[in-house]
Amino acid sequence: MICRIFLIVFFGLLVSHSAQAADPFTIYGVHVDASADNAIEAQTKAIEDGQLRAANMMVERVSLEKDRVSKGFQGVSAVDGPKLIRGLAIDNEKRSANRYLGDINVSFNPRAIEAYLRAKGLQMITTQARKRLVIPILNGAPVLSENQWYDVWRKTNLASSLTPMEAIAPVPEAYAVLASGAGKRLDVAALQSLGRIYGVQQILVVNARDSGGNMSASVTDIALDTKESNRLGTFYAATPRELLDKIVKTLESNWKQSVVSQSSTKNVILPVSVLYRNHAEWINLQNLINDTAQIRSASLQAISKTGAMMNLVYGGDFDRMKNELAYKGVEIRQDENLGTVLFKSGAFR
Repeated sequence: MICRIFLIVFFGLLVSHSAQAADPFTIYGVHVDASADNAIEAQTKAIEDGQLRAANMMVERVSLEKDRVSKGFQGVSAVDGPKLIRGLAIDNEKRSANRYLGDINVSFNPRAIEAYLRAKGLQMITTQARKRLVIPILNGAPVLSENQWYDVWRKTNLASSLTPMEAIAPVPEAYAVLASGAGKRLDVAALQSLGRIYGVQQILVVNARDSGGNMSASVTDIALDTKESNRLGTFYAATPRELLDKIVKTLESNWKQSVVSQSSTKNVILPVSVLYRNHAEWINLQNLINDTAQIRSASLQAISKTGAMMNLVYGGDFDRMKNELAYKGVEIRQDENLGTVLFKSGAFR
């Protein structure tokens, strides 16, 4: 068991749930297209327009729509937009004598965004949800079929979204599960198998129909740890990208509302002893704790060769946290000598 004498060390291992999938202050894939009297003017016009649209997308991502409406927010101005930008990269660049096309990725200065929102009276929300695996299905075709719906999810970078997502990719271990039609049938047990293969605990099934120029998608969000299934409804749009954007916007909006709601609940500080048999197991346990949505933060208090003491901060739902940890392969139980202990499932009896 844990040594009674701990080496009190802080070596940069403050485990925090703020460490998430990617930087939420980057907007990827803003398409720009402008024409002018010459190539330089066309490029300037396209980039300026793209930067302003990206700035507005950034503000919309990290603020609540109801707040923007109540404060009478009219959008980021052409004057303020450039002041918020930290950097820019261009992909798929094409140009002619009087036209410029491309896709820009715009990163923003977090402090500048925070100051801007504060000045506008808007609350900033940058906490990211846990990553989702997206299973796109079009017209009942098998999962992973090459089509425009799968293609748009596969090519759209959603790592920096407040609800990070990634389209399912071909993995040999998953073929048997996919062949069973788990996504179409919403078979939770089979989807849990997919979750273990892809390392996720949340799966989004987006079942779309293309009726010749108009698209619709029935969306179901499944939490694999709690087996909760949430049908988000049916979405409609003219193009696959517009449909994807509507779905992402709804997920982000729902997530932001839940974050605001959770922030108003009382935090519970839970001292725990983390048991491990070697350094690699300790690192793995840290990563699993860090990636647990129910844990808001965790701080290292003391450490030895076989155990560590940490303070976990969670939102008051102990059973939900326990279930999520169990799905990750982490057991949590009470010990008469050590109190609450965490360890890799099966490691200690």
